[in-house]
Amino acid sequence: RPSEISVSIQPSASSKEAAVPIGPPDSVEPAVIYKLYRGAVGKVASQESRVWVEFPALQLCWTRYDAPALDQDRVPLLDVTRCTCKHVGEESWGIAVFAPRGRRHLLPLQQRASKTDGGEQADEFEVVQIAGSHPGLHEFGAALQQLLASRDSEGPGGLEFIQRRLFQYIWKHQGDSRSEAALFEAQAVLAFNLEPKEGIAYVRSRLGKQTDDEVGEWLALISTQKGGLDPTMLGNYFSRRDTMEVFKAFVRCLDFSGIDIVAALRLLFDTFKPGGEGQVITRILELFSEAYFSQWGRSNTTTGAKAAYKDADSVMQIAVSLIMLNTGLHVASKKLAKHAANDAKMSPEEYIKMARSVVGESEVPEESLHAWYDAIKESEISLQPLPRVAFSKLPVQPDIEGWLIVVLGSKVQQRCWAVLALQRMYLFSDASDVEPWDAIDLKDKRVYSVLGDPSARANFPSDLQRSRCFCLGPTAARRSRAQLLPPEAIDRAFEVRCHSSD
Repeated sequence: RPSEISVSIQPSASSKEAAVPIGPPDSVEPAVIYKLYRGAVGKVASQESRVWVEFPALQLCWTRYDAPALDQDRVPLLDVTRCTCKHVGEESWGIAVFAPRGRRHLLPLQQRASKTDGGEQADEFEVVQIAGSHPGLHEFGAALQQLLASRDSEGPGGLEFIQRRLFQYIWKHQGDSRSEAALFEAQAVLAFNLEPKEGIAYVRSRLGKQTDDEVGEWLALISTQKGGLDPTMLGNYFSRRDTMEVFKAFVRCLDFSGIDIVAALRLLFDTFKPGGEGQVITRILELFSEAYFSQWGRSNTTTGAKAAYKDADSVMQIAVSLIMLNTGLHVASKKLAKHAANDAKMSPEEYIKMARSVVGESEVPEESLHAWYDAIKESEISLQPLPRVAFSKLPVQPDIEGWLIVVLGSKVQQRCWAVLALQRMYLFSDASDVEPWDAIDLKDKRVYSVLGDPSARANFPSDLQRSRCFCLGPTAARRSRAQLLPPEAIDRAFEVRCHSSD
């Protein structure tokens, strides 16, 4: 793990660029490099796209969501004359990139004669324009301007240094932006997501959370404020009987003050996906009811439907009835044919009759039951919670991260941002940096270099042969795509497969 970027590179005497000094650019920080490599999203020609700097090739790239960048979607950084970044609306930004007119062949034929918005100078043309309201777009534009200014003032040697030491820059950026305590916490989150028991052991040993109360409070803090815990793994953990005391502390930390029971149930199940059989849900609702009744009793006002619970058992009975209603209106109906689903749905009268069998009107008036029925009918209490924050915002120190082209059989090639951490590879699409598009557990996998493994080398061209899009080299009508691969593509390619497929 490099702690700083201080590598001195001496170019060989035979290099064509031997006269160009190669060293780290003084005016470009690791955070700027990371921002440019990760890129930003916006619209190019009215199509949702991503723009980024492909430092390994020293090119600026742009392309539609998840698609690999083709030759016409790239321009060498050394050919970029300037970049403008300006407001194009109240909350929107526009980035325009220019190159010398002598390089106009970089554009596809249909664009070479197109008109521009007048921002061009006599000796240049606009290569691409990307616009959007995402705040990262403005930050990307400013970072690109900074990189170009460094190139022009310090020489192109800085770009080559970044190219050779890209991942040291990424490590430096990650290390500088997080404290040691935050890095330990991130490792605990990722360890929990792989194996909850091992993750909790890490929490107790490295974070000093020795008691069940401390562990429960930490899980609640991460789930409700920082994000990152896998909701399914957290639900599986709470389904075990030996975690009951941890869950008590966890649910006590959830803020139910001032909200009615439907809102409280939404808050509860927004943190984890309950696993196990019906008795697990019952145990969870029992502990939830105790925590909710305690906070409800201390609250002076409650928004939503009114109630006057006598004890936690009354809360429990209503909570169970609401989960049954939610299941009837939403969950069960998804598993049945349309006509059968309509017949199975519980009516308001049926729900009120069921609720009245466990609580009287003195505790819960009929208008509250009607209000709860309507609220759940309109919006399901989801037992499939979504992550709360972007993975990139978590205090995670990956082993490595960067752009990959994922080849899935002979029909799919998808560009994705890959993050390798704790023996798992997380793949993110352009549509979201919150929820991974896929996560590959590498514990039972092996990774083979395409260049060094005969089987992987044989699979590589056949997988590309019938692909709908081609990302690793230019296409031609009469030549196979495998023949057109640049040599470095095979050098960099790798295959992931299970032990059993060796």
